[in-house]
Amino acid sequence: MENKQYTEQELQQLHAVLYDILAEIDRVCREHNIRYFIIGGTAIGVHFFDGIMPWDDDIDIGMTADDYERFMQVAPAALKKGYTLCWPGNEPHTPFYFAKVRKDGTRFVEEVTEGLDMHHGIYVDIFPLNKVPRNGRKERWQRTAAKYLNLAFVCKDAWMLKHCGTPKTSKPYNWNWMFCFIFRLLLSCVSKKTIYNMFWRTLTRYDKAEAEYYNIIVMPLDHIAVSAIDNLDVRRFGQLEVFVPSDLETYLHRHYGNITKYPPKEKRINHRPIELQF
Repeated sequence: MENKQYTEQELQQLHAVLYDILAEIDRVCREHNIRYFIIGGTAIGVHFFDGIMPWDDDIDIGMTADDYERFMQVAPAALKKGYTLCWPGNEPHTPFYFAKVRKDGTRFVEEVTEGLDMHHGIYVDIFPLNKVPRNGRKERWQRTAAKYLNLAFVCKDAWMLKHCGTPKTSKPYNWNWMFCFIFRLLLSCVSKKTIYNMFWRTLTRYDKAEAEYYNIIVMPLDHIAVSAIDNLDVRRFGQLEVFVPSDLETYLHRHYGNITKYPPKEKRINHRPIELQF
């Protein structure tokens, strides 16, 4: 499904809500001594714009698994009224394994979540980052296992394959009918909670080991040096001061290659939702 582009006014309003949500997350983290750091395209915004990229429509932050689990424990009570922590522990029909803090009274309905019984407010994503094993074979095993467990988790509520169900995406996985059938059959035999627990054990398998990098395990390019997270920097982000991995430019070039402040318009990617309300 092709969504229309944002208007300039919509982006301005959306950015204001995103900054507002991030400020609340930042407040909770500082009060409870929980570390977070800006990642992904949001980090490009920090690097070039001291804020959200003008065409961007989300904010991504990361936490190590220990800090992530602490945030899941304290945030439900610590967040002010008007903000809701959404994650598999309190939202059984979410297709996202990671957490989101959403603004109550807003709507940001995406293709994959349309029709699901869940909070649909504008959100900031919170990703757990885990240590990557130094052994290449173990890294590939971890990433492959995480990839399929994540797909299984999503497909319990939002079918993402071409056959044996109605895909919740315009670009479903193009597996043949037999593989789709076997996958669906296997999913019918295991609960979503069990899949999530298996997935989390896979993500955290090497967190106590010596490692060079943290990573969003299902994203192979998102390596951040352990030293860059152990020694976070503070940078301006809109009216906020936020935490970023030290040596931010190294991380960005590792993840994105050669980055420029204003890429060609066709590469200024965002994902306008099906429904947007402020």
